[in-house]
Amino acid sequence: MKRTLYFILVMLMSAIIISCKGSDIKKESNEKQEDKFNSKIATQTVKNYLEAISKGDINTAKKLSVEKMRDKSLEFISPDINISGYSLEDTNELKESLLIKVKVSRVSNKDSRANLDSYSIKVIKEDTEDYKISDIKVTTEKEAFYEEGEIRIRNKDNVKTNLLIDKSGIPQYGFSKNDKGNMVKISVPKTNFGTIAFSFSGDRIAITTYDKDSFVSIVKLDDSLMVQGESSSEQTDGGNGGNKDSNKVKVREIPVGKEILSLDILKDTMVKNLCFSLDEKYFMTQYEVKDKGTGVRVYNVDKGNLLDIDLEKEFPIEEFNVTFYSFDKDGMIFDVSAKESKDREKQGRWKIEFKDMKLIKM
Repeated sequence: MKRTLYFILVMLMSAIIISCKGSDIKKESNEKQEDKFNSKIATQTVKNYLEAISKGDINTAKKLSVEKMRDKSLEFISPDINISGYSLEDTNELKESLLIKVKVSRVSNKDSRANLDSYSIKVIKEDTEDYKISDIKVTTEKEAFYEEGEIRIRNKDNVKTNLLIDKSGIPQYGFSKNDKGNMVKISVPKTNFGTIAFSFSGDRIAITTYDKDSFVSIVKLDDSLMVQGESSSEQTDGGNGGNKDSNKVKVREIPVGKEILSLDILKDTMVKNLCFSLDEKYFMTQYEVKDKGTGVRVYNVDKGNLLDIDLEKEFPIEEFNVTFYSFDKDGMIFDVSAKESKDREKQGRWKIEFKDMKLIKM
């Protein structure tokens, strides 16, 4: 009997000791896990930083940067050519840091200029457990700009530029998406080139033209012509007494824009911002109607159609201002502000979920 009781006591003591050791091991494991570099937090830090830069929020950008980077962050906030959107392309997890490659689309709403940049952003974990941006390297992949009646494009840091499109490449007539049945062809407004924006792959560029109305289109690019094409647009005729100036014949430069998709003609509007979705299946146009307000249209890039969700019906411009915020991997986020207090229940941040084509308030 005593032997049995002794055996039971030994077993109980062993179980208690094992349990305590297991608890200590689990505690130690949890502590190690907490100390480990968290790539998800680091990635979110980059997203928060880029959002701050795109909105001109200097204070937040500084808070998310290490001390030596705080003044440098100011260099990325430009009043002339702003970040319209960004796409995280690749991540490389190092021992105690994360390197993230990001494509950034920059758009000017003052003139016809656009950049497609590659950012290499390094994130570290400080002793305070905060995740901070420690280094940023930027290279320009493509640049487009207006010059002498045409849009020209530069690849990387090339000195040579190529013709992307001129006014002769813009269609003469088109349809407004307000004309549901495409019954009435109207003249395309093309007195001036307007806002332009690259897709994240660099394979497409959105082009707008305007006078009183605005025309919105997407141009596919042929990069092979940027390598092979000749930049010279003049050719000398050998005859006529060797007078070189009088013998120059204008030769039309081959544009690197190979195909244009006409999306829309917006009546009495100015286009202020453009952005492609991360997968480039959708495209956003931010516009302004004089003395009325701002609105957003979203198109299916392949079909050229507006989405079934009618933002202008949900949020009439007479009652609301709608402003693009950003694209994420599965939808578009935008802000709504009401003009009258009676409409405040619709005010706030909204999202279109592309998979189910649902409109949800965040």
